[in-house]
Amino acid sequence: MKFLTKLGSVIKNIKTSYASGEISTSNTPEYDSVPDFGGSRTTIPRFTIGGGGSFGALPRKTQQDLELDDKQLGKSSVEDLTDALIDAHPDVSFAVWNFVRLANSEYVISVTNVENDDEFEQGKEEVDLLIKRLAQPNVEQFQSSRDIRKVLNQLILTTVVRGAASMELVLTDGLDDVAFLAPVDPVTVDFLFENDRYVPYQDDESISLDSPTFFYEELDAMVDDPYGRSPILGALNIVLFQLQVLNDIKAVVHNQGYPRFDVTILEEVLLNRMPIGIRSNEAKKQKWLSDKLNEIINMYNNLDPDDAFVHFNSVTVDTAGGGKGGGAMIDPDKLMSALDGLVTAGLKTLSTILGRRSTGNTESFAKLEIKLYLKGIEGIQNVVERVISRALTLFLNIKGLQGVVEFKFKPSEIRSDLEQEQFRQTKLINIQFMRDQGWIDQKEAAKLAVGHAPVADGPIDNTTPTNGDGETPAGTTDTNPQAGGNTEE
Repeated sequence: MKFLTKLGSVIKNIKTSYASGEISTSNTPEYDSVPDFGGSRTTIPRFTIGGGGSFGALPRKTQQDLELDDKQLGKSSVEDLTDALIDAHPDVSFAVWNFVRLANSEYVISVTNVENDDEFEQGKEEVDLLIKRLAQPNVEQFQSSRDIRKVLNQLILTTVVRGAASMELVLTDGLDDVAFLAPVDPVTVDFLFENDRYVPYQDDESISLDSPTFFYEELDAMVDDPYGRSPILGALNIVLFQLQVLNDIKAVVHNQGYPRFDVTILEEVLLNRMPIGIRSNEAKKQKWLSDKLNEIINMYNNLDPDDAFVHFNSVTVDTAGGGKGGGAMIDPDKLMSALDGLVTAGLKTLSTILGRRSTGNTESFAKLEIKLYLKGIEGIQNVVERVISRALTLFLNIKGLQGVVEFKFKPSEIRSDLEQEQFRQTKLINIQFMRDQGWIDQKEAAKLAVGHAPVADGPIDNTTPTNGDGETPAGTTDTNPQAGGNTEE
């Protein structure tokens, strides 16, 4: 208890010192903290669209998704259906997981001058400082992380699920710096065609997003269509059908898939044992037979699994349903194999990625599948790269600097470290050969090799060493016979 009290006192002193300016770092912003949906931010979160959800606790959406069934999903909008399936459906969830994990690879940021491709060092320093500042915690109050990695993860996720990525560059109150990068759910953005151009809006066109600080990039959009297309959209119908089939299989298996008891009651024997006073009264007769039937039903329903069957010969017991050996009649694997192929195609995730590689596929075929899959990952990354590049370029302009920022993801690697180094060695040899042949200069060679400008104007000391006479040193022959050398001169 003393430890917690002391810790609370330390945190309080830190907050007081930070607020009073006694504590500062190279990343300390020179402005007051901007709330997640405050300051200059124009966009609003999805849960407030239509005026709802501004106050009160937010629902745990994952729990809601797991409580849905195929009938409820069939009545949902495309967006709500997609959100539910990425939580509740194994194949959809796994496909989105792989897309996001592979797409959010390491990245490289380069800043060049507007006039030429020379590196703009001051602009690069400003961008690096912004990214470092976004990762810092808020020591005054709770604040959701604004780290660039989190922003990238959310932009990749919306690109996969929505087919687009959108973000707002939230400025400080003085409009002279960037407070943070705020991803926006593209499904909340609508476009109107005004004055011969597309204008974005939110909340039933009540909030205009016609600002240079708002960015929207689509994936595989059709001509004259500002909205993108989600790569997993084609799987929705077949996934719903798959869920319906699974429910049907569940009902059939429950009813007929496994053996059940077939109990036959010999009515003639019961009639012979019926009291004489009841036989002449049809109503009493039917009631007596019904009571006996229920008595036998209750008796068998209350049997324990290891109880023996002991009964009069008025009852015969057999089994019904199931196979000859009492096993299941239905093989779900055969019934679902065709649907699995359609789901795999709809999710743009090939069988090797989903762990459904058949025995007929060779290793070469699997590598080809993965190569095609990685090309799809590059398409998703390209959308996010365009958003971040434009946003960081605008950040430099706000800071009064003229530069062009290029944000690029590094290729996603599935090869081992040894394989990567072998390919890298071959690549560097080829780049060196092109430079030595005069096909490219040192600057272009450095860009291809390491991604930045060269540290020297040319090759560093790659000349052959010479002796004092300016000649190439030559080896000498050891003539000492005791050393085993050649004695001939």
